[in-house]
Amino acid sequence: MKSKNILILTLLISFVFSVTVGAQDKPKRSFDVEALKKEKAEFLKKELNLTDAEAKAFLPLESELTEKKFEIYRDARIKTRELRRKKDKTDADFQKITQANLEAERKELDLQVEYYKKFNNVLPAEKVEKYRAADIKFKEAALKRHREQHRHGENRNK
Repeated sequence: MKSKNILILTLLISFVFSVTVGAQDKPKRSFDVEALKKEKAEFLKKELNLTDAEAKAFLPLESELTEKKFEIYRDARIKTRELRRKKDKTDADFQKITQANLEAERKELDLQVEYYKKFNNVLPAEKVEKYRAADIKFKEAALKRHREQHRHGENRNK
């Protein structure tokens, strides 16, 4: 389950990053990161049934956590991208990527522990636990929408 969450997070973050970078040349198809953040905040507010006070305290922390997770995986994404481009891949290359991904996962776990302590200071424990499931639900829905939009875009280009 944890590896599925990491995969979903990595794919979503990679999607956000790739669309943001790719959109710099294509203003019509730009990806609005702020709109995604707002959508996620509204989703979490509804899913967790947050009061206004809880939302005001929790959502900025959750946004910080998401941004820090994105940064943690940046190095692993770069190394993976470099390996894909390399023609003659060695065991050492694969070991570097494996190590980068494991290090990112360790850092993410440390970060989650830190932020879940902060979450417990502003939310009841039940809502903190519900957040874990709601976060996964949001990522899966966003990824599904992206895949559907991508498929429709491919069909139009044929």
